[in-house]
Amino acid sequence: MKLRGSSEDSRIQFDWKQHMPVGLMILSFVAIGLWLVFILLYALFWSTGFNWFQNIIVTIVSIVLVGLVVGAAWTVWGMKYAKAM
Repeated sequence: MKLRGSSEDSRIQFDWKQHMPVGLMILSFVAIGLWLVFILLYALFWSTGFNWFQNIIVTIVSIVLVGLVVGAAWTVWGMKYAKAM
């Protein structure tokens, strides 16, 4: 893999195994699992007082929030190692 701004002679390989984002993978799975638990509890217990439109809005907002948390974590990791590529 060639680094930006480097010549062909000075190639440096990026070691993915050394920088494997195991913590971020676990964070992603935990966040999605917690979101599924929230939606299940919401559907079973907390949604009785709302109409369909309000239930859809709660679902969409919860998806956006989980996406922001997971996306922000991966963005920080990507920016940290972007210069190494």
